[in-house]
Amino acid sequence: MTVVEDVMQTELITVQPGESISQVAVQMDRNRVGAVLVMEGDQLRGLFSERDLLRRVLSAGLDPDKTAVGTVMTANPVSVEPDAGVRDCAELLRQKGFRHLPVVRDGQPLGILSSRDFHEHLVQGLESFISEDRYRKALENGEDPYDHVGGSYSR
Repeated sequence: MTVVEDVMQTELITVQPGESISQVAVQMDRNRVGAVLVMEGDQLRGLFSERDLLRRVLSAGLDPDKTAVGTVMTANPVSVEPDAGVRDCAELLRQKGFRHLPVVRDGQPLGILSSRDFHEHLVQGLESFISEDRYRKALENGEDPYDHVGGSYSR
């Protein structure tokens, strides 16, 4: 069984609750992430995502330069342990409509799982399965699966 620790991103982008939305948005863009963890010391206090930016800041008419991320973040976000099954996490993402899921151990953030990470993992697994199946079928048919050019190994 694949666990979330096998799939999660471990390079965490963290911000402080008092940082402005503008500052946080720049960090998100610079790091090419859709969500950041809002931390106080070593404690996870919230999660701020692109969706929060759209719904809680821009749509609400708030000034991104004057609004602290701590006032619009998703406080106390749902999180999972690193040994949680990927299938369970996918179901949680689907049921709750989340795109990002913090991964914690003893309250300490270790990583984050995004729906994009999950889908990439799924596609890689499917591609691997198809490749292995083609290889197995080629062997069963007496073909050389490594002979992609059509020639032989003899001179």
